[in-house]
Amino acid sequence: MTETRTPARTVIMDHDGSLDDLLSLLLLTRYDVDLKGVAVTPADCLLAPALSVTHRILDLADLPHVQVAPGSLAGPHPFPMAWRTDALRVEALPVLNRFPPRARTPGPDLPAHEQLVKWIEQAATPLTILVTGPLTNLAWCLDKHPWLEQAISEIVFMGGAFDVEGNVDEPGHDGSAEWNVYCDPKAVQRVFATQIPITLFPLDVTNQVPVTDEFVRAFGAHYGNPASDLAGSLLAMTFGTVETVGSPYCCWDSLATSYLAAPELFTFDQIRCDVVVDGASEGRTVRADDGRVVRCAITVKQEDFYRHCLQLLT
Repeated sequence: MTETRTPARTVIMDHDGSLDDLLSLLLLTRYDVDLKGVAVTPADCLLAPALSVTHRILDLADLPHVQVAPGSLAGPHPFPMAWRTDALRVEALPVLNRFPPRARTPGPDLPAHEQLVKWIEQAATPLTILVTGPLTNLAWCLDKHPWLEQAISEIVFMGGAFDVEGNVDEPGHDGSAEWNVYCDPKAVQRVFATQIPITLFPLDVTNQVPVTDEFVRAFGAHYGNPASDLAGSLLAMTFGTVETVGSPYCCWDSLATSYLAAPELFTFDQIRCDVVVDGASEGRTVRADDGRVVRCAITVKQEDFYRHCLQLLT
């Protein structure tokens, strides 16, 4: 008799189309999870190519049945346009164009924030929401359908910065915020107002895993493996960040994603925190005695994380 395997988690992913978001999706397809759907938020991307690449990654992973929903909600602070064009280049990569796009059943007609409600409703058990972009869609869901809080077992969110500088460099801002939070601070505040367990991956921990030359070039030894070729290409496209932005490109989203399969890579602490929603520090995450308790990643085993990605993607 064939034994039926039960995946470790049921997951919905909400990403916003940057290089690291796409690497995170690829990594997620290698995990023992039941991926119910992928929402694409028009934040750190141009929506059309980000949707196309999302479908192509699911095809590469032999998961064409996974639904993809296009986002229509945008936060009040758009990401810089210079950052948002990455998916245009990824869409043209040879490894994603070896074959014509697969025929697929019609996808959802609803925009991502409404489709997210349907996916949560349809889940047989409470599920995990992995958010590697702004929390705009999830905040809308909880505003309109607060009962959904009971159907979510955990939110895994890459966002925030506590004891390190932020990465927002905008006129009138003091630079203390991280972009996923700054894009829509009130959405973060709304999600923080729930009782849903939140596991947070702020810049404090993601700064510990920059994209290194050694890490990227290690994928070359596995050339010809489609997943490895795509992962190596996505990582190689991050080169030049220090020269143009002044700080390294880090494995922000892929680090948060790796928690779903390898929580042993991390140490965590319980932090009470809040979000600044206006003024020069808008979007800053701060410790607050009366704030929301989150499970916050503090440290990561750096070399073990790089090894984890190489093993799963080669």
